[in-house]
Amino acid sequence: MSPQDPHRPNLAIDCRRAEFADPASESRFTRQFLPERNRQLKASLLFAAAFYVAFAATDFATLGDTAIAWMLMGLRSVVALVGLGCFAAIVRHPRSVRVSIRAACTLLVAALAVFMVVCWFQPQVLAWNAMSQALILMAVYVNFPNRFIYAVAIGVGSSIVFAAMLAIQGNLRADDLLTLVLLLVMGNALGYIAARRFHVAQREQFRASLQLQQLADRDPLTGCHNRRFLQKGLLNAELERTRRYGAPLSVVLCDLDHFKRINDTYGHAAGDQVLADFAGLLLSLTRDTVDSVIRYGGEEFLLVLPQTDLAGAQALAERIRAAFADAPGATIKATASFGIASVPAQAPVLPASSEALIGAADAQLYAAKRGGRNMVCATLAGP
Repeated sequence: MSPQDPHRPNLAIDCRRAEFADPASESRFTRQFLPERNRQLKASLLFAAAFYVAFAATDFATLGDTAIAWMLMGLRSVVALVGLGCFAAIVRHPRSVRVSIRAACTLLVAALAVFMVVCWFQPQVLAWNAMSQALILMAVYVNFPNRFIYAVAIGVGSSIVFAAMLAIQGNLRADDLLTLVLLLVMGNALGYIAARRFHVAQREQFRASLQLQQLADRDPLTGCHNRRFLQKGLLNAELERTRRYGAPLSVVLCDLDHFKRINDTYGHAAGDQVLADFAGLLLSLTRDTVDSVIRYGGEEFLLVLPQTDLAGAQALAERIRAAFADAPGATIKATASFGIASVPAQAPVLPASSEALIGAADAQLYAAKRGGRNMVCATLAGP
């Protein structure tokens, strides 16, 4: 059984909020879907801006060429300008999740506020206003991508205000008002169910995709990354980051000592357990979301340690070495050897490639093996 990997994200979904329970997983999800979300939102903003002004024709048809009709026209134009402003904000900040959410909320609140004013001055077309409220609810829950809890708050809040306004106007009998309230409750309930199902389904699809990726990039025995993950360019990316920002970078090659002897003496199942225990130690002593632990070979592991200088890598390797050699309660005593290659901060010349950096660490690992095993050897990596 592989150890629990602290690097693996928590992908549990909070169904009440229709979001990932872990804020980091939710942030990763929203950022990945942000381009698609913004495309849909920009289309909805332009649609709302155009049709909100177009429906001013109904105000003039109902109220005639009056000051109130022109006032409502002005308010509708304000909503259109708000929609265009939100559109421009998304274009200017296409990578901002916060701007996207604020744009959706701002337009919906402004549109609903003006809609309530329109309804107040046109009580004689109650049936059409009630239909419009139902259509707006559908847009709130389905057409405008937003956080689920914000959509619910806007939908329920606008329905309460709409029902309260009709009650204050007193144009409905009690039974008609009750019927309208029940219809609003049903509209919000259906919208709630549809929006929640959509939000949860999106996250379930994202979770399944991540889990498939993890299966492809993880070693099933140890829970560490496999060589495929390294071949995607992890170390090259870290070298480029070191070159750009001048931060230190270290790699550590770890190899279990006399592992064949363990397999021959205790059996392969016991050897697998020793590997899993060592991997669990590596994962527990490295930094979550910063360091990478890779099963490099059969009993060989590679640690990629960004922002870690030679002294820091040596201290970590010594801590791992001592903890593994002196593990309390271990039924099979085993040791490991470590080779470190480090690129110092502000290094004038970096290793030519990731392979060169790993090669330098490999040379130090062999030095540790020749020196008697169960030890740490380290060097500064050259070009």
